[in-house]
Order: sequence, then structure tokens, then C-alpha cells
Amino acid sequence: MTYAEAIARFDALAALDDAGVMAAGRSKLYAQAAKVPLAIVLLHGFTNNPQTFAVLAAELVARGHTVVVPRLPGHGDIDRSGRRLINVKAEQWLATGDAALDIACGLGERVATLGVSLGGAMAGWFALRRQDIARAVGVVPMYGIGRFSPFANAAVTLALVTLPDLQIPWDPFGNQEQITADAYPKFPSRGLGECLRIGDDVFNAALRITPAGGDVVAVLNTREPAINNAMALQITSNWQRLRAKSASAFIFSDLPAIHDIVEPTNPYQKIDIVYPKLIELLEGSPRL
Repeated sequence: MTYAEAIARFDALAALDDAGVMAAGRSKLYAQAAKVPLAIVLLHGFTNNPQTFAVLAAELVARGHTVVVPRLPGHGDIDRSGRRLINVKAEQWLATGDAALDIACGLGERVATLGVSLGGAMAGWFALRRQDIARAVGVVPMYGIGRFSPFANAAVTLALVTLPDLQIPWDPFGNQEQITADAYPKFPSRGLGECLRIGDDVFNAALRITPAGGDVVAVLNTREPAINNAMALQITSNWQRLRAKSASAFIFSDLPAIHDIVEPTNPYQKIDIVYPKLIELLEGSPRL
């Protein structure tokens, strides 16, 4: 794909952002004037939107990279009730991520992807299937939740996607201080099940196959309050067992007990610690 074709494809992707999508939540392309050595796809988390990467994307662009940040279907609505997410399926998120990666292939000689939470699980999913990804970085990847076993997570996933849909607040008893002004304070329970479908698929696939292209890095927080670190480490271990240097983990031990360690507006954020490491990982050479 040529540079011009990639720009045209992004324009088509951006055209999917209708009038109900807030300006900050629209798909973003931070393109250099020509094809560059490294193009990066950033994948946001469940109920968030591309605005979460505004600061990180600016730092990456200043370093000479091109950055593509797609809005995953159902996200970024001016109406922050989360109703736009109702009935959205995992396949729609994956199709959008695939389109963004195709665009990045036309804008960079080498392609890397970084995702947070849902986006982190998607990064692992794409790494299993696409040979053109040099490195996939999953930040607090949602392969599973809590401290449930993989079997229990699979049961929770099945229950969430089949039981009646409920609107669930992220912080029912707190003061909402960690919910950004652009994200949804509530989510549909079936939507969470769709997130976990992706994580469950990666976990099962990692038992028998390794990343198709470069390597995968899981970035974890020892004080993680939401996702299942043990499952992320098990996936990493399985990939390492199947093919040396195909996966690794970096664990932050000095961060607060927050899930989204990338969001710059979180009052407890430590992006001065997190961002330099993420940039280092994205710019690193594949470990093949």
C-alpha cells in the first residue's frame, strides 16, 4: 500500500465518526509528511476513546513516528451513558483494529501496536495473526478479570454475553474521580463479555501457537485492581515455551493501585514513569 492509499483509507475510517461522536473521541491520524521507519497503532480501552492517547501520541510524533489511533465502535459518544456500546460485538472492534493496522503498513516501514486493557488484549490477538506487526505491547491487557482462574473467567464470559444486558457503573460507591470527562461512567455487561471473549481467545490460542510476526510485551502493574495479571503472565510463559524470545513481561512495582496507567488525566497517574518505558518498548528492535 502506498502512502497516499493509506491516507485515503484513514479518511474512510474517520468518516465512520458520525455527528454523535465528540470531537475528542474521533479517530486520529498523526502523520508525518512521508513514509517513516516506524508507524504505531494505539488501541484504547473499553468505554474510553482516542483522546486517552493525546499526550503519548504527541510524544511519539515528536520522535518522528506516525501514529494511528482508531475509535473502536461504540465509543466516543457525546452521550456518555454508554448506550452506543449496546450490541457492539468483539468482531467489530477487531475489524477496526485490523483496518488501522493496514493503514499503518502504508505509513511506516515497520509497524508496532500498543493497546490498553481491551486494546491490550486486542494487541495480543493481532500479534497472533499478523506477520506485519514487529512488536505488540499490551498494557494491563484484559485477558481476564480479578483473580479468577482461566476456567472461571471463561464461565464469567459466557454468562455476561448470554444473560440480560445491564448498565453497570464503573465506580458505584466512589466519587468518580478516576473517570475522565471523555469516557463513559457506565458500561453494558454484555460489552464487558465481548471484551473477555477476545482475552479468552488469546489465552486458548497461546497454548498452541506463538505470535506470527515479532514479539509481544505485557506491561503490568503489581497493584493492578481489575485485570488478571496471572493470566497475562501465563500467556507470556506459554509463548516463551513455544518459541524463545517471542514474548516478555515488564512489571511496574512503583505505581498506585489504578488500572488505566496510561490515562494522563487520572489524578493518580504516573505517566512520567510509564510513558518513557512504553516509548522504549515501542522503539525497540524485535527479539527474533
